Amino acid sequence: MRMAYAGLRRKEEFKALAERLGFIPLLFPVQATEKVPVPEYEDRLRELDRGVDLFLATTGVGIKDLLRAAQDLGLDLKKPLEKAFRLARGAKAARALREIGLTPHAVGDGTSQSLLPLLPQGSGVAALQLYGKPLPLLEGALRARGYRVLPLLPYRHLPDPEGILRLEEAVLGGEVDALAFVAAIQVEFLFEGAKDPKALAEALNTRVKALAVGRVTADALREWGVKPFYVDETERLGSLLQGFKRALQKEVA
Repeated sequence: MRMAYAGLRRKEEFKALAERLGFIPLLFPVQATEKVPVPEYEDRLRELDRGVDLFLATTGVGIKDLLRAAQDLGLDLKKPLEKAFRLARGAKAARALREIGLTPHAVGDGTSQSLLPLLPQGSGVAALQLYGKPLPLLEGALRARGYRVLPLLPYRHLPDPEGILRLEEAVLGGEVDALAFVAAIQVEFLFEGAKDPKALAEALNTRVKALAVGRVTADALREWGVKPFYVDETERLGSLLQGFKRALQKEVA
């Protein structure tokens, strides 16, 4: 079975895992990611270092990027974050916090919506780690609860037009049997940049099996009219591929 991967990060890991499980991996990244230069948000990192009342972590890689950027400035963010009320959007962000000894006080299900009932009323400063784009839903909710929001954007997501075109052609041309998405933004970039999103959705509902890491990614597919064949709720790449293989075996049986 020919399995395409729309992600940019962990391409070699995907390739090795897919081959080990008997799949033929095809790499079609539809996104590009660029690090935001530290000087662009140095002032905000220094404010975070002085202490905040609430820290909202949205991605594991984003937390790690913030820590590295702070270290480049000679700052240790662990101390101020120990004093903050810490929220994690999902499992990956929660794991990243625990790895540095900062257990989150509450964890959402991977969606921004799930964090809304977890936001405490308060005043002061709420630091919001962004994942490649603004998050108006969370920023608005934080302000409504009395916080001044300190947005932190360590990296930006950009569409890869060439990758989008290549993947669309492969799916519509019958060159792909399954397509794995590991982030909602990959779904959005693919469909927003596709020449024929309707035909793409039809292919993913019939000939090509769509795989999604996490509920957020699965919901993004559903918004474009695609019913995912398999969704991995643990938000792990290896678990996605293993679970998909088991699902295939059940389908055949």
